[in-house]
Amino acid sequence: MRIKLIIAYAVIPLGLFSQSISLDSCLNLAEKAYPLKKKEELLRQSVEINNKISTIAYYPSLKINAQATWQTDVTMLEVDNPMFADMLPDVSKDQYKVYAEFSQTIWDGGITQSRKELENAGLQTDLQRINVDIYHYKEQLVDLFFAALNLQKQIEILQMKEWQIDNVISDLRAAKDNDAAMQVQIDVLLAEKLVLKQNITELQFEVNSLIKLFSEYCNTEFDELSIFLVPTPELSLNEVMTRPELLLFDYSSDQILAGKDLLKSARNPKVFAFAQAGYGRPGLNMLSNEFQPYAIVGAKFVWTPWEWNKTKNEMQLLEIKSDIVRNNEQVFLLHQNAKLEAQSEKIEKINAISEQDESILELRESITKTYLVQLNNGVIKSSDYLNVLNDENTQRLKMELHQLLLYQAIVKYNMLKGELYE
Repeated sequence: MRIKLIIAYAVIPLGLFSQSISLDSCLNLAEKAYPLKKKEELLRQSVEINNKISTIAYYPSLKINAQATWQTDVTMLEVDNPMFADMLPDVSKDQYKVYAEFSQTIWDGGITQSRKELENAGLQTDLQRINVDIYHYKEQLVDLFFAALNLQKQIEILQMKEWQIDNVISDLRAAKDNDAAMQVQIDVLLAEKLVLKQNITELQFEVNSLIKLFSEYCNTEFDELSIFLVPTPELSLNEVMTRPELLLFDYSSDQILAGKDLLKSARNPKVFAFAQAGYGRPGLNMLSNEFQPYAIVGAKFVWTPWEWNKTKNEMQLLEIKSDIVRNNEQVFLLHQNAKLEAQSEKIEKINAISEQDESILELRESITKTYLVQLNNGVIKSSDYLNVLNDENTQRLKMELHQLLLYQAIVKYNMLKGELYE
């Protein structure tokens, strides 16, 4: 990574600064400190627990049941021969049983595996949605970072102007001792210097506010003497767009596909084994009126061949959702390509208007030097000199800000394509 320090033209000793803030380190620190980042681990834990819950479907289950009933009629045999009629037991209408029921899934049609795949697909979608939010967050931080650079550059130019005025005041005071200049000219310059100090103080407060903001965002304590380093990015020539939103669209489609697989699995036959052991009246012999133990073992096959097109309609709904995802992707690409085109034109415009910056500054500096000689010789007033000095520093500020705007435009162009500044 290439960086360029903000040089204060020998006005501010760089040793006074205790910290430097670069764009790439700022973005990395901000991502780690972003509260939404902690959500990733919570989502992973949630999916892990849901997968464990799904796996339980293949674990054997045991239930304890107790039941007491009274019914209006019971099973009985009618015998015409009175000799045998008294030999048949009377079955009570109140019945009781306590039993343990064991169940084991042998094959659930693939529902458990499909549910796990759906959970994992949903996890990838949620994690990528977090990445998209973080990316947008970083785009906002880039704008704040260059806003801070803009303010620091303005302070730098004003400090240089203050330094220039100090030199002129020193020369005029030396000339005044020889009665070569009037005090009013010095006072004009002193008043201008005080105005400069006011402007510098105001801008410095704004910079300090941004430094505190970045300290909060990055969870790092930056002191008020910190400086922002000017990034010098290179324009990406890669035509492939790698925005995180594109991955989000893909993961959303995978999640819908996993939902389809789950619906298909739900239609498959299911096989269970079961066993029941209990004690009750009656037992398995419905004609006995005695409490008896009993046991049942067996297997069960379950399949729903017809469900009134429920699965078919749900499939159609997922198809529509898939089409919506792809439509959103096309809309996103349309907007991104339009933004890229506009950003590319902005870069060309800045380059075009910056071509003459240095030549204009050289002319402004030459004019200022000429006016300074005339001021020292008493030909012009201090106000005349300040006018051309303002023009010179305004041009110097324009040139510096044009460079910052170019760097910012390049960073944003690359980010529109999905490439962070590193």
